[in-house]
Amino acid sequence: MNGYNKNIKSFIQISYIKLINRLFYNPGGQVFIINKNKALSANRNIKDNYKLGIFMMIMSSVCFALMAAIVKYIGNFQLMEIVLFRNIPSMIIMPMLLKKKNIPLFGNNKFILSMRGIFGMIGMIGMFYTYKIMLLTDAVTIQKLTPFFVIIFSGLFLKEKICFQQIPIFLLAFLGGLLIVRPGFRIDLFPAIIGLFAAISMAAAHVTLRYLRLSDHYLVIINYFAYISGVTSLIILLFQRNLIIPSLPDFLVLIFLGIVGLFSQITLTKAYQLAPASLITLYSYLEIVFSIIFSVFLFREMPNIVSISGASFIIISGYLNYRLRVPDQKI
Repeated sequence: MNGYNKNIKSFIQISYIKLINRLFYNPGGQVFIINKNKALSANRNIKDNYKLGIFMMIMSSVCFALMAAIVKYIGNFQLMEIVLFRNIPSMIIMPMLLKKKNIPLFGNNKFILSMRGIFGMIGMIGMFYTYKIMLLTDAVTIQKLTPFFVIIFSGLFLKEKICFQQIPIFLLAFLGGLLIVRPGFRIDLFPAIIGLFAAISMAAAHVTLRYLRLSDHYLVIINYFAYISGVTSLIILLFQRNLIIPSLPDFLVLIFLGIVGLFSQITLTKAYQLAPASLITLYSYLEIVFSIIFSVFLFREMPNIVSISGASFIIISGYLNYRLRVPDQKI
């Protein structure tokens, strides 16, 4: 009789989990209501999708490279005004999408969501500042330190395994980045420190994305980031009285920056939800490769053999890292 009751109890628990997943599960791998331990346990059992996560990171790299080029192009605007317009499309679109999908606006893990927004905002402001002040190649080089901090943070806070064989692969990727950007080291100390701090902040924000996959929908995460960054930049502009109404051509460029930024956040967030941070973060180095492509078409700058060699190192290191992390999967 006890065994019969135990089977009935087990059947009810399994049926409950299936019901929760049927009602609240979505392709991104989130359960919208995570107040029940059973639902959270079911969500943790969702398998990662390495290939799709890598694809999302590559698309994110495209968007971030384009965004860097746009920021450099409109560098005459106030920094906070660029940050504001970068977030305006997200601030308009995200709440409508959340309402349409019946997703709670404020999410579940409000503290981590807020931390992700704050870290992301600090990183974005510092990153945009370096794009405006420093040579773009120098700024990109400092930004590419972010993956190294992501690996450290994911090992410390997410307990993701970091194998010794990854170290030479990351060094090869960073060497490829150096060959591409060939940075000059005659830079002012203060912008370099700001860029380094931005890289650390962006790494912390990236790691929280992996953590939040267990509790919140990716649209909620993006919405938090957009409003924390957008409202903060607007308050600073109003306090400093530096808000300038742009001309129509500049307005269109700024709105385009916001749209590109929205897509960069969607793809970045999905990438970290679909695969381990220590695996996919390496593919953010492809942003350098795409920056060369945009430089050719937008600024008529042709890469030389050294840049091509650097791009090859990055692609090779990405392949080696993928095979090391998922040796049993076929590409």
